[in-house]
Amino acid sequence: MQAVTPLSRERIIDCAIELADRDGLDAATLRRIASELGVHVTSLYNHVATRDAVTTGIVDTLIERADLPISPVDWEEWVRAFVAAVGEIAEQHPGAFVALQRRPVEGAKATESFEAALAAFERAGLDPVGAYGAVKATTHVALSIGVERALWHRDAQAETAVSQLPVERFPHVRALSDQTDPEVEWAFSLVTLLAGLRVQIGSGS
Repeated sequence: MQAVTPLSRERIIDCAIELADRDGLDAATLRRIASELGVHVTSLYNHVATRDAVTTGIVDTLIERADLPISPVDWEEWVRAFVAAVGEIAEQHPGAFVALQRRPVEGAKATESFEAALAAFERAGLDPVGAYGAVKATTHVALSIGVERALWHRDAQAETAVSQLPVERFPHVRALSDQTDPEVEWAFSLVTLLAGLRVQIGSGS
């Protein structure tokens, strides 16, 4: 007789992530999860009481799996590593990544990484408020790039039909047609973030 795998929060969240990656985050409902696991929906309530709890669980799990920088590092190394780690989550779990837009990035792993970042920025000369601002700015850029990476990975990016725009009204936009490269654009965002942070650190803000 085949052993039945016990129901657990981890199993439920893993199923939710698989559903989200396959069919989108909105597909990861309690009923769909229960159906996928072959249990009655009420069986889930002892582990995840609500749909919101599932979303929180997805965020916590993705962050735990991410290779976030947590060791003492230079501030620029932390920024690059953090943006890269978030981008990897987006590509590995393009559907589930949407959960990070609905819940704050928190939990032990994220807090550990933010602690390393705050220390790095303060060593570089920022006061605690400035260091926190630098961490927030990095998080915003990382999540924005992550959203686009997830869309590209799912081939679901929204694009303007540039070729249909009248060239006399949109000469610069039309000139960009077939010249854009998302990797170059994401790299530009990162370089711009780093340049801005260097200015803030140089001014002692």
